Amino acid sequence: MSTPDPVVGDRVVVRYRLTHETPADWRDSPNPALPHSPTLSDVTGVLVAADADRFVVRRDDVEHTIPRAAITAVRTLSRRVVRNSEIRDVERALCAAAGGDHIEIDGWSLQAGGVGLRGDLAVPVGVTASSVALPEVRSWYADRGLQPRALLPDRLVRSGSIPVVDAGFDVEVLVADMAPTVDAIEFAPDRWATTLATGDRTAREAARRAGLVLHHTAHIHSV
Repeated sequence: MSTPDPVVGDRVVVRYRLTHETPADWRDSPNPALPHSPTLSDVTGVLVAADADRFVVRRDDVEHTIPRAAITAVRTLSRRVVRNSEIRDVERALCAAAGGDHIEIDGWSLQAGGVGLRGDLAVPVGVTASSVALPEVRSWYADRGLQPRALLPDRLVRSGSIPVVDAGFDVEVLVADMAPTVDAIEFAPDRWATTLATGDRTAREAARRAGLVLHHTAHIHSV
């Protein structure tokens, strides 16, 4: 699964080396580590501060400061547990809300001429979606003079199962239960979402400040 670099407001899991400067291990292991004791630990919570020297993660109303030098991995998580069926529902609704020409073929939602980043994308929204349908997907876009591109949600598509023809880029889908103060699509009554490239940190930070939270991550590739 792809994971964007976190920004303040994200739920994260941070893995770090046990040292005298890091939080105590949740297993009550020695800190710093001793021979034959665990050398790594982790903390899951909301990122409340981050700079070149440290991450501060709030877990159960306690803030844990972790030096950057001790961090071995960071993973950005959805703000709550999200089922695959919810990802399919959100993706199908966002495809429909983007406007333009829209059709569903063998579990793929195809969009052309819609608005924003999602205006010309194919998305595997059905459980039956597979690479078998790609010739038909390509033909549908070719009829409209378009290069077929696909948005592939990480949780729904096994790595390598859909052949792609470029390196693509990572995106994240953020949702909110109230109208945010940034551009977003109302994809269901009182439910809003936006799709952002993970390389656009300014937009991602603005979205968090506006009340949007991570729902799932994906890649966009030419297919």
